[in-house]
Amino acid sequence: MKNIARNLVLLGCAGSSVVAAPFLAIGDNAELFVTADAIASYNDNILLTPSGSEEEDVIFTFRPGFDLQFGKDSLIKGNVVGTGTFTSYSDNSELNNQLFGIGTNAGYDNGNLQLDANASFNELDQPTIDAFGGTLVERKVTRAGINGELTLSEKISVGSGFSYGNTNYRTAGYTDEWTYTVPVNVYYELTPKVDLSAGVRYTRTDLDTGGANQYDAFYYNVGARGSFTPKLSGNFSVGYNTRSANVGPDDDGGIGADAGLAYAYSDKTSLTLALSRNFSNSSAGGASYENSQITLGATSAITVDWRLNASITYRQLDYQLTDQTDEFIEASVGASYIINNYLTAGLTYTYRDKSSDLGAPAEFENNVVSLSLSARY
Repeated sequence: MKNIARNLVLLGCAGSSVVAAPFLAIGDNAELFVTADAIASYNDNILLTPSGSEEEDVIFTFRPGFDLQFGKDSLIKGNVVGTGTFTSYSDNSELNNQLFGIGTNAGYDNGNLQLDANASFNELDQPTIDAFGGTLVERKVTRAGINGELTLSEKISVGSGFSYGNTNYRTAGYTDEWTYTVPVNVYYELTPKVDLSAGVRYTRTDLDTGGANQYDAFYYNVGARGSFTPKLSGNFSVGYNTRSANVGPDDDGGIGADAGLAYAYSDKTSLTLALSRNFSNSSAGGASYENSQITLGATSAITVDWRLNASITYRQLDYQLTDQTDEFIEASVGASYIINNYLTAGLTYTYRDKSSDLGAPAEFENNVVSLSLSARY
């Protein structure tokens, strides 16, 4: 039951049940897959600027990569994924970029002890919704973490871990950030399929700016995980968030939440819900805000080869030292067609809208239509 909760993945787009043969088998326990995505998209507001100043373009993206999976028949299992992203703008060639990303995940489970480790490095170059836009924002994002869970008795287990994150901005005017997070949770087996939990999560945030540049946050919570019904599974927690700053007043405490749930509506259709409420900082200037976000998703396999997907996200940013509140909505619908074991074609429409108490300078609308071809061999 614990594996069900731990391995739940919320999908925003449809996936294929067809498994391609590996490009290369390495011994008995490792397989190497070669991947590639070719994407053509029309974007009517590439820099997320206010109404009247939008810049539209047709963008071509090529993303070659690899997926090395290891530990198929051992206690330690995982994969290493690497990608290169080459983006070309038809009318704004000065925005062309070449980006790199690599990440790894690994897990260990001997029945009494479970360990999960991850590490990633990604180069990004896109606008951020918590700034005024007008430029692509180049940044390097590094993440690493390890989480473990130890069974103490037939009914009780304890979990803890450590995660590190760093965002290093290459675009002037943006604020570098470091985060360090330590969660501690106690789980009690209520039924063979459901665990109750109680815990606390500590997060330290350091900003490369003057003034209030160090924050200590705590999330005290209770929750549950597992298969709640034959069709509903996942995990959730609710609790209370507090945050203190090294300079100036502390952030207002408030209700916190964290959830990831999946509902099997039918054999072909599944629904997902992701929910979070915590503290964050603006990418430009580092202003503290309470970030509330909910995402609803749906996927459906209408035939053996066709998949439909849809999702909608609502996000509210409540800034702590001002009366500013921003609201952001993103909705997408798409379809994918499995050509064969190695190729999948897709079509996606995405709509974005941001409104703010600051008015037009901080608001935007955005429409994107993308056609893609994905290969995995």
